[in-house]
Amino acid sequence: MDSFLHLQSKCEESNLVLSCLCKDKETTKYGILEVDEDLRVCAMKEKPSPDETTSRRACPCFYLFSKNSVLLVKMFLEEKENAPIEVKDAPGNFLSWLISRKPVYIHQISGRFDVGNLSSYIECDSYFHGKLKDVNNYLK
Repeated sequence: MDSFLHLQSKCEESNLVLSCLCKDKETTKYGILEVDEDLRVCAMKEKPSPDETTSRRACPCFYLFSKNSVLLVKMFLEEKENAPIEVKDAPGNFLSWLISRKPVYIHQISGRFDVGNLSSYIECDSYFHGKLKDVNNYLK
């Protein structure tokens, strides 16, 4: 949150997305962010093959949008009015559209959990139970 507030203090239009590094073979699983030297996002490629981009910055679906960027959701949906629902419904599509209109920067994280199925949820749950010292108070 501090990174977002810092960006907002410099430019209220700024947006922030999380990013973590992935292996070559994993690029086809994630949206991949291409960034400049200031960590501003230049492009987002949806599940590219490793030879389609040199970037290995995966983008978990965690975005902090500025107030003005949130207001652009309506414009995005109006532009995509006749598009298939998959185009309008996936949050990464709005982010890809936004990149050319507002500044979007990354905040690097060390990794992520994809809890899209039961086995990955159990893996994530086990990881965090191991990290927590007082699990009983955590869920209260």
